[in-house]
Amino acid sequence: MAESNSSPPSLEDGRNWDGMQIDGLGNKTLGRIAGIHVDAKDGEPRWVLIRLGPLAGCTAIPFGHVAEGAGRLWAAYDRDWIREAPRFRPNESLTALQELELCAHWGIREGQGRAAQVAQQDADEITAVPASD
Repeated sequence: MAESNSSPPSLEDGRNWDGMQIDGLGNKTLGRIAGIHVDAKDGEPRWVLIRLGPLAGCTAIPFGHVAEGAGRLWAAYDRDWIREAPRFRPNESLTALQELELCAHWGIREGQGRAAQVAQQDADEITAVPASD
């Protein structure tokens, strides 16, 4: 019997996702991975950027919400819900306010997880930055 690897993805895993297609509920394509944003202080991966299309721009989903298997990426979201998420440029750093808007969209409640981590910062403070190579 083979052991399954249930450990969460690492930043290195995330870097290897660049350009890969990510699918959601109903096997519908959500977009392509456009990068990873990490915590501005500790460098831990926080967000996976998804390019929605050539004119639609990018959004981000929580890093821990992406699953990889059989050479594919998957997130348990509906394509329409992804397209309603806040948007930004892939090379843009995120402020505490932008991260709180993303957290609210993805159901990360105030005082929990990433929302609790950035809520103590000034609204315009940079809290997440593109992962460097």
